[in-house]
Amino acid sequence: MLKKVAASAAELTLAATAITGCSSGKLNTEETCSYVSDQVAEKDLLHKADDLSEQLIAGETKDYAKIMDEFDAILVDAASKTKDKKLVDALTAASQQSQEISKLMAQGTSENVTEISEKISALDTDDAAEATAYLDEACPDMESFS
Repeated sequence: MLKKVAASAAELTLAATAITGCSSGKLNTEETCSYVSDQVAEKDLLHKADDLSEQLIAGETKDYAKIMDEFDAILVDAASKTKDKKLVDALTAASQQSQEISKLMAQGTSENVTEISEKISALDTDDAAEATAYLDEACPDMESFS
């Protein structure tokens, strides 16, 4: 009798291990969106961006590029934590676009503001919008820093 109980307990333990072992520990879509929002709040990126609004109006975009770099790091981190493959693709595409914009903004001064603005606008293509469309669908309330 004791052997049957021990065998049943062992089977239950193995089954539980198999079930939890299959779980990747990755975040679902909603959790990933919340994670991004929480990280933006934790790093106070919205407040930092607001503080730089006068500089942006004047065409001085270098400091804003640093905020975008922080946001990009959040996107990359979130992409590594989610189990939603479509969201991984959208976060990766958003990250790549954010990196390109940040590089341009890092060069921004009041003297070249028009040139930088045109280059940034050129990055806003249908392909880029298509690549990140699922991000808007999955995380409609997520802030953007581009």
